[in-house]
Amino acid sequence: MARPRTPLSSYGTIHATKVEPGKWRARTRYRFDDGRLRQVERFAPSEAKAKAKLREALVTIQATTAAEVKRETRVRDLGERFLASKTKIAPRTLADYTRIVRNVIVPRIGDLAVSEAGPDRLQRFLDVVAAESGPGAARTARAVLSGMMGVAARAEAVRGNPVRELERTESSGSRGSVAIPISDLPELLDAVRADERLQVADLVDLIVFIAGTGVRISEACALAWEDVDLEAGTVSVRKSKTNAGVRRIAVSATLVELLGARRAQGAPNDAAQVFPTVLGRKRDPRAVARDWADARGRLGLPDRYTFHAFRKTMATLLDQAGLTARDIAEYLGHTNPALTQTVYMSKTVGGTRAADAVDSLLGPPFTHRKRE
Repeated sequence: MARPRTPLSSYGTIHATKVEPGKWRARTRYRFDDGRLRQVERFAPSEAKAKAKLREALVTIQATTAAEVKRETRVRDLGERFLASKTKIAPRTLADYTRIVRNVIVPRIGDLAVSEAGPDRLQRFLDVVAAESGPGAARTARAVLSGMMGVAARAEAVRGNPVRELERTESSGSRGSVAIPISDLPELLDAVRADERLQVADLVDLIVFIAGTGVRISEACALAWEDVDLEAGTVSVRKSKTNAGVRRIAVSATLVELLGARRAQGAPNDAAQVFPTVLGRKRDPRAVARDWADARGRLGLPDRYTFHAFRKTMATLLDQAGLTARDIAEYLGHTNPALTQTVYMSKTVGGTRAADAVDSLLGPPFTHRKRE
């Protein structure tokens, strides 16, 4: 069996030899960023001191090379750097990570530069893994990719971890969400409004709000009334997975009317939530996702029309409305969808172009149903 290759930025066994009275040499082979193994050695009066001096030098070398992840670094090299950093995990876990990096990630996207590994490209990769090897393999690959891109983000080779923008792999083996055709959205929302089970569960408003803003399901479920400014026509998203996700967005007139009616007629709840359960409790995003999956079956909608599909539809709509890539990233709370635009230039998206682009698709003014 072939001997495992030494990962990047790591070294082999340290050997110490007495070269003369009162002089010891500690030596090992270190694999540098160019992939080549080079000998590193240090001398000291005793064996213990020589080994300690060499280990200190190796720590310095590792710290120096770890800062050298750049935009042009290849994904295959980033994977080896990630594996080399996992010195404190269980051997079996490390073996699983190594298999995913070398047998799954590298053969398909190993030659991409870090700057080319954007959310869309990584999502397509995970979709292929899920189709070929199942959702479990895709979830493991996603976790490893997140760790790898985290290394790149900490080295400032990318502005944020793009894996955070990817949708979760569903156990059903779904190929992932797709953008809902803009022309189909009004009819879809009409069907949502007419569905009695969604009305009884008080989910109609929540679904229309997500469709009209593109916010994440977790962000919508966490929305509180203190985050809503009806007079200004804005909503502040505070409960997000990323710093870039914390933002204030302008919402359409239809949604202002929906929120206003909900505030006037809605029952109070302890957490002052905008979209609580019928019992006044905070909604669990996972439970809402299951309810929406059931509704899609009743309404004859494709399985791929998940909540994330509304996000993709919103991105398409805003692009067609003429918003810039940065405007869209800020509105949706992306960390950095293109890996070229910064999301920290503005935390407030107060313009009305995004909101105006939505109004025509949400159907007629909302007629709020009183909850029992």
